Amino acid sequence: MKGVFKLAHKSGLVSQNVMAMVENRKIEKPQINPLSIEEVHKLLDCVNPHYRPFFVVAFFTGMRAGEMAGLKWKNVDFDRKLIKVVETRVYGEEGRPKTSSSYRDINMLPMVFDALKAQKLQSRLKGRYVFLNLDDKPIEIETLRKNTWTRGLKKAGIDYRPIIQTRHTFATMMISAGENLGWVQRMMGHSSLKMITDKYFSYIPNNTHNDGSRFLEAYERKTDPIYPK
Repeated sequence: MKGVFKLAHKSGLVSQNVMAMVENRKIEKPQINPLSIEEVHKLLDCVNPHYRPFFVVAFFTGMRAGEMAGLKWKNVDFDRKLIKVVETRVYGEEGRPKTSSSYRDINMLPMVFDALKAQKLQSRLKGRYVFLNLDDKPIEIETLRKNTWTRGLKKAGIDYRPIIQTRHTFATMMISAGENLGWVQRMMGHSSLKMITDKYFSYIPNNTHNDGSRFLEAYERKTDPIYPK
């Protein structure tokens, strides 16, 4: 709206740019509240078995819920073990991925490959979409959240958190394990490495000793202290 009114004002179509008086809403950063790997396995044991492959793929690819809802079999390459993200499905409407960097190829980890093989037996002959609901229709994420995700968390004894935490769980599991940050960025479809480091900095393992410890070890070996006793 700001862009429209700014252009209209510059073009002389309106005498005043009323949107110039409207302040941008303050955007709050999403809370990172991932599940532990133990909680992931506990939840997978507690969700409706029909949807277990969906959540395996969610937890171990970092895909957005809309990307999974819109995933079609033609974009699953078992031979190369790749998932091609080229579209989304939100509130029943198909569309393009969130950003240009969201178009990507995702590597299938072994558990993802196995989950999609199991899903293929369940839904491949029932339509284009990979994930279907109990009525063999494309899944709706809000319905899945209410009827499956929430019940699964409760049954597993895990505190509630939004379904987007499957994505954060993937990121924190991979980063904590020491995976290459560039690979995590590509898997998640972020446009820059900064987005990964800003969001998940506290989960990055201290492999490089970025805390001064290496310096202190070398310093303490010196025989000539700066401040003689």
